[in-house]
Amino acid sequence: MAVQIIIDGYNLIRLYPPLAQVELREFSQGREKLLQWLADYRRTSPLPMTVVFDGGRGGGDREGHDLYRGIKITYSPLGQTADDIIKRLVRKNPVQSMVVSSDLELVNYCRAQGSGAMGSIEFASRVNAKLKSEEDYSPEDEEEEPLNSHKRKGVAHRLSKRKKRERRLWEKI
Repeated sequence: MAVQIIIDGYNLIRLYPPLAQVELREFSQGREKLLQWLADYRRTSPLPMTVVFDGGRGGGDREGHDLYRGIKITYSPLGQTADDIIKRLVRKNPVQSMVVSSDLELVNYCRAQGSGAMGSIEFASRVNAKLKSEEDYSPEDEEEEPLNSHKRKGVAHRLSKRKKRERRLWEKI
């Protein structure tokens, strides 16, 4: 089963300056720009992705759902936050979930459930690096490694099981 990326939408928008600037000009355009950016990324890494937005005071009585170019969108209902929805999604499948948020309380909860977590800025950096590498890639850029080359390892450092599992999830992103 593939890793499910669960994104705290407004957290990412407000912490990543290019998206925050768009949102300052027009609130709804921040969401649209985020979804376009994620859809571009999803072409390079087709992992299942869910973006959760706070419905806020304008939220309906029920949870809202939408789909944008393969990205699931969820709006929290009145009386619930995006964090509540994300926690519920993580409880369903913690081992295969990677949560993107810089909300420390949410990140700690997700990790306690066995889910991976990544800060919004770190995720944005990875997305941009992946998008840039796709633009700049050409087969001629690859260098062949000599058959007898041996890379030497540095000092051994062992990670905890949780860190190893989280690293494996990150590598899939």
